[in-house]
Amino acid sequence: MQNTSNKIKLILFTVLALILLSPSVLANKLSCSTDSIDKFIEAENIIFIDISTHKSKKWLKNYLKAYKDPRSIQEKYKKKFLANIDVQFDNELECTFPSKIRINGDHKDHLDSAPPITSLDVELLAGNINSVIKFKLFIPHTKGGNNEVFSTALLKELGFLAPRTYHVPAVFNGLETTFLFQEKITKEFIELNDLREAPILEGDERFLFDNDIVAFDRFGLARIINNEWAEKGYTSLNISKTALTQLNKAYLEYLSGKHIYTNLNDRFLNLNTLSNENSIDKDREFKAILVAIGASHGLRPHNRSFYYDPIYRHFSPIYYDGDSTITNLSFWRNYNSPGDLKFMYFGDKLNRDEIIGSSFALKSLHKLNQKNFHSRLVGLGLNYSLEEVNVILDKVIANLENIKNTSHTPFPHKNPYMSYFSIYKDEDKKKLVFSSKRELYVEICDLLLSECQYDMLSIKDYSKLLEGRYSDDSVNSYIFIGNKQEYLTGINNQSHKKEKEFNLEDGSQLVVYGSSKTMVDKKEKRIELIQSNISDRFLIHGGKLTDWSIKFIGLTDGATNNEQRFDQNLLTGCLTLLDLSVENINIEINGALCEDAVNLVRVDGDINNVVVKNVLLDAVDADFSKIIINNINIKDAGNDCVDLSFGDYHINHIDLSDCKDKAISVGEKSKLSINSAKISKSNIGVAAKDSSVVKVNNINTNSTIMCFSAYNKKQEFWGGKITVKKHNCQENQVMQQKNSLVEFIE
Repeated sequence: MQNTSNKIKLILFTVLALILLSPSVLANKLSCSTDSIDKFIEAENIIFIDISTHKSKKWLKNYLKAYKDPRSIQEKYKKKFLANIDVQFDNELECTFPSKIRINGDHKDHLDSAPPITSLDVELLAGNINSVIKFKLFIPHTKGGNNEVFSTALLKELGFLAPRTYHVPAVFNGLETTFLFQEKITKEFIELNDLREAPILEGDERFLFDNDIVAFDRFGLARIINNEWAEKGYTSLNISKTALTQLNKAYLEYLSGKHIYTNLNDRFLNLNTLSNENSIDKDREFKAILVAIGASHGLRPHNRSFYYDPIYRHFSPIYYDGDSTITNLSFWRNYNSPGDLKFMYFGDKLNRDEIIGSSFALKSLHKLNQKNFHSRLVGLGLNYSLEEVNVILDKVIANLENIKNTSHTPFPHKNPYMSYFSIYKDEDKKKLVFSSKRELYVEICDLLLSECQYDMLSIKDYSKLLEGRYSDDSVNSYIFIGNKQEYLTGINNQSHKKEKEFNLEDGSQLVVYGSSKTMVDKKEKRIELIQSNISDRFLIHGGKLTDWSIKFIGLTDGATNNEQRFDQNLLTGCLTLLDLSVENINIEINGALCEDAVNLVRVDGDINNVVVKNVLLDAVDADFSKIIINNINIKDAGNDCVDLSFGDYHINHIDLSDCKDKAISVGEKSKLSINSAKISKSNIGVAAKDSSVVKVNNINTNSTIMCFSAYNKKQEFWGGKITVKKHNCQENQVMQQKNSLVEFIE
């Protein structure tokens, strides 16, 4: 009886401990030196960081075990510890963040002995650092120090995806040091680069060091790294399957050419598999730049990272782990002019893509504003003179010129989808997994494909499979391939429903998904779209539209047939305007059974008039845009009338009625100014959340429960701010959360 009682006490104690240490409780321990929303929104650069683990002795003991182990850093040493992280920002804001940290890195260079400091993997349990929740703190030499800062900044400046990286003075458990701060490739990283969350992929390194034997990447295909997004629904899972299947074709082609690294084209992934005709040149440019800055390590397939865009069906490269050597100034200072620079020797290691891409890269670099780029580098902690920056850039240009004038050795192609893995007959613990036409079913085979069986996975397990983390009761390792027929024959069976395309003007294009009626009058600059089926969608993208009128007539009866807010192309709007410059256009919408009646994504310019009525959910949704709208008139929206995020917006006059949720919702670090607003019969008039700022000159509300609401919803942001001049609201119609503000000014 006594033993039973002790067991119960132990269980209760354990449960209590888990509750007390849970992120939800720790989140309450976030503390900052101010509650001013302006300070939070304005905080950008870190000037100092102080990290203290809750159990420093246990951390040190774990570090010593990892350090003394003759092998690489084993997973058992990468256990997570609770810590407090004190951060000082450049605007005098100071915050203490509850966090989880662990040792980061595979090799012993991430473990310094004097003093005992390690590279760190960090996750904030509450709050954010300039919208970053997950990041790495590297011992600088492990990433090449200044080289990494320069390389990431240059790639971002040239329009590529690269993580924010900078030096930061630090104290770790009382020991002074300097870390290299680098954000992780996460949902937040994608969205802060003006992209919607979609599959993020990388080379699968599970078998890179198989049983401590250097196997390189003979079993290394690709994997999804944001499996949480994949498991949200069938649509996101299917998009992820499509992306990984397509990317794995490129990896299989690479593997079938050779099985371990050699000096010949050891970084080749076929861009024809990963790109379309509109994006392949940009991918080539990326490859050429990485070679020119000495970062070709990041081009090895197992080091590659990609963002998959379901709309354009294209893989955008993400820079990571390049090991650049471009800023070795002690050597390059000896050369006074570009003509004196010693070229990097490439020999026969270059492939056709890199050589072609060098011309595009040279054009981009010649357009680079060197003074602005120098200022950006100084802000990241690189104390180079403008002259020194110019010398480095001259070196990059010289290397690109050398690449441009180099011949290449043809890559020895083989059938890219043949039964590659069958050559490893002894690997009986590895299983190949193929997708099935049946939603959650997979076909699991041995490497010879001699024994196969079908199995049904949960959506959660399927997403783990795509991540390379699926396990069951066996000791097998599961490798997702994708389409079995393509693997056997090399025939690309992937097909998309053929869309109708209409060229408009100045490079813009109308794409029709489905069988809906479409009328385009180029002379009168009119477009009329009549939706026939609930799944039909319309997309206008690219180029510029001037003085056009767009009329959309949608369905009003029935319900949306998609279980997630987007379709298989990641479209949320019945009508979507994407990557478009606009001038004096008019939009009229009557009826829509989509998540958004009209969705504006990365749109820049001015819109004259927007009229929307009788829509199922959101009427107007804008993301990553910079737009001036003269007039908006919306009546009867089942959710928000206007939903704005990640952008800069101005509305001259807006008239909204019967908005079932928020009349105007502004979030995700947006700015909105409204000259005049009239809102009636809505739950909330104006909402500002997640580091957004709204300025209202004049507003009149009627039959609206809450006039103004300012709050914080997502961890990667702070609160919201609303400034109002003229209004007719009562005090009890205002809600502001802590660290948010609604202020009335005269």
